[in-house]
Order: sequence, then structure tokens, then C-alpha cells
Amino acid sequence: MADWGFLAQLIFPGRCLLCGQWLPLAAGDGAPVCAECRSALTPLSGDRCNVCSMPLSSERGICMRCREARYTFDSNVSVFAYRGAVRRLITLYKFSGRTRLSKLFASCLAPVIGGRFPGRPVVPVPPRPHRRSLDAVERVARLLERDHGFALLRCLERTGTVQQKSLDFAERAENLRGRIRVGGRAGRASVPAAAVLLDDVFTTGATADACSRALREAGCVSVSVVTLAMD
Repeated sequence: MADWGFLAQLIFPGRCLLCGQWLPLAAGDGAPVCAECRSALTPLSGDRCNVCSMPLSSERGICMRCREARYTFDSNVSVFAYRGAVRRLITLYKFSGRTRLSKLFASCLAPVIGGRFPGRPVVPVPPRPHRRSLDAVERVARLLERDHGFALLRCLERTGTVQQKSLDFAERAENLRGRIRVGGRAGRASVPAAAVLLDDVFTTGATADACSRALREAGCVSVSVVTLAMD
């Protein structure tokens, strides 16, 4: 049976989500962002915190937030800063159903994961329960597995639904206490010695910390986090 949605994208790819220009037919990976706007998505560079990936100004090695937070994960690597065009694209992706951005995001994450953590399985941050559709992280994770050859382990699960917006690290950590865990015997048996935890945006680090804690309690020795953007 023909994939009419895919064929429609080839015939009528639409406009770039950032600049509004019409996209060429059968362009690249099908993500609705033109080549010029893609080239303007500048990855983070320069001096960055060895733990959370935040750009440093006067600090050396570790930012003040990480000195106080004491995360259970080893480090977070974010590809972009969560501002400007990157923030707009992630917002459209997560809240406006622009799922065609999945391939663009996966292609940005793949070289970071493969280059820094070769051979490590990828563990997606678990979605909130009772979702009726795939969440943003799972969509990208599936493409990392299918198109880029990464091994995925969905060994974490989340219970309950909590609101995290506008909360600081301590409040978010309390909200998440006991809500993220390794799922059952099968999940515990699949926990690797070293893993890459995948999330979309690193804000306070509370979610990554809760996931890392669950993995470590199940026997994982090293947890490194990779996120698309740092807020």
C-alpha cells in the first residue's frame, strides 16, 4: 500500500518553518527547514561546563549550578543552546505536531552520540504515562535506531503525571521522586554497565538526574546524557 503522506511530502514539501521560503521537491530528509536555515543552526562551542554543557564565562571546568546540584549522571552534552531558531523548531516539534523535524534532530544528535560514546546503548527518557501518541524523545530515538544504527534500550518507565514548568531543580527533583524506575525484571536485566540517556532539552537536570539514579540503582555504572538543547 502506498504511503500517501510520504508521497504528499515529496510532491508538496511546503515552506521552511523558519524563513517561509518554498522548499525544493524531494529535498534532503523531508524536514521542513531549508538548507540556508539549517546552516544557521550553530552548535554550542567554546568553554563549556564539564558536567552540564553550559557555556562558561568566569568559571573554570564546572559551573556554579553543577557544583551545588551534585547530579548522579556523569555529564550532559547538549548540541545547541535553547534559543532563537532552535527553540522555535523544538517548540513546533513538541507542541504543534511538526513531526517531520524528527529526522533533522536525529541527524544532529547521531554524530555526538557516536563520536563521544561509541558502542553505548541509548536509553530514552520515558514518556509520561497514558500518552496517545509518541512523545518527542521517542520519535527521535526510533530514527536513531532505524537510520543511524544505535542500539536502544527502553528500560525506564514513568508513573504519574507531574507539572515541571517554572520549577527549580530542587522542586523538580521532589516532583520526580519515585516516579521514574527501571521497569520490572526484564527491564532490570537489560540495564547495561554504561548508557547514553537521551532527552530533548536540558533545563535544570532534574529529569536526567532521576533517570540516572534509577539506572544506577539497577546496576548501571556510567550514565552520560545527550540532549538536543541546553536551556
